[in-house]
Formats: sequence, C-alpha cells, structure tokens
Amino acid sequence: MSHNLLEDLIAPFDGVLGRVWRLRPGDLCDRCPMRPECRDRTACLHLVTSAGLSTRLDGPFRRFPIGARQVGSVLLSATPFVAHHDLASLRLAEAGWIDLHRVRSFAAFPLRREGTSVGVFALFSRRSLGSADLRGLAAAADLLALASSSFASGADSREPVRPLRDVEREAIERALARTEGRVSGPRGAARMLGLKPTTLQSRMKKLAVRRPGRPLS
Repeated sequence: MSHNLLEDLIAPFDGVLGRVWRLRPGDLCDRCPMRPECRDRTACLHLVTSAGLSTRLDGPFRRFPIGARQVGSVLLSATPFVAHHDLASLRLAEAGWIDLHRVRSFAAFPLRREGTSVGVFALFSRRSLGSADLRGLAAAADLLALASSSFASGADSREPVRPLRDVEREAIERALARTEGRVSGPRGAARMLGLKPTTLQSRMKKLAVRRPGRPLS
C-alpha cells in the first residue's frame, strides 16, 4: 500500500503522522534499539507505511517487539489504545517533536484478519480525538486490515493482492453496519470513512452496496 492511501485516511482527523506496522519475522535483532524489550525474536512489528510529516521507514521506531510499549501491546491485546495526556511518557516519539507539531492525541488500533492481529495502525493527531473520531479511525483500521496484503514492501511478499474494488466494497459495508445504515451526519458512514456523503452514495451505487436491511435503489 502506498503512503497516499494512508494520507487520505488520516487527513480527516488532523493527523500529523500515520503509521502502519505489519507482523513479520524478526530480522534486525542484533542492531534493533528495542532489543532489550524483545521477549521473542522470532517475530516483531515492521514499519511498512508512513504518511504525514514523514514517509520514511527507518529510524528508531521501524520495529516494535510484540507486547512492547503501546504499539506492541495493541497487537498482543487486540484492543485499541488512545491517549490525550503525557504523550512523551509513551516513548513513541521525541518530546520535542510532540511539542513542535502540537500533537494532542495518540491512537493505535489493531489490524485484524480472520480473528487474528496482523498489524497495528497508529495516528498522532493535533486534536483531542472524540468518540466520533475513534469510530472513524476504527473504520479506517478495518479498511487497512482488508488491504493489508498490499502492505508488504519488496518482491518477497507471497500474499495475493485483493482487487481494490473488493476492498472498498467491504470497507463501506462495514462502516454502514457500524452506523446501522446511516450515511450522513456526525455518526454516519461518510464521516467514518472521511468522505463526503454524496461521494459515498456515488461509490455505493457504483459498487452495488446497499444499506443494511434496505433494498438497493
């Protein structure tokens, strides 16, 4: 997946930086800065996509051991994490960077496929994320999980790439299910997906998506 899609997903939430890590075999164990926090060196989270202020995939946070800090813990618990205070204490970014870019919230969501955590999606935001924002970010995580076969960087990925049309259709269906078929409004599927209601309705028609319990008009 290119960083452009991630950029589009984080923009509605005043995202300063969005990142996706994918669970893969351990590869940098001898020189990983988080080596002391790693319990199992057979696998860890690899940074595969970055959008916003940085698209780089290197640096001190390119790997997270399973269960380490909040990113690794989200993978292990399969439970979202949100923080609005003392962000520097999470040790997920430098304190000076957080202050410089006026970061007010951090949120991380597990990427789940067939009941298994396969990665983590995280966002640094300039605003205090409310309940509607968190529902939207959960929908974004669903979309990223569906498209996760495109995350792999490099030609060694053996996972089949799903057609974007199928990924988009399923993401819209999940958002509509979460909102009980509501398209517009602050709790509508359009807000969750970061789209205008008219754009979402157009995509629904093109993809033959109908609202839950309603016939396609």
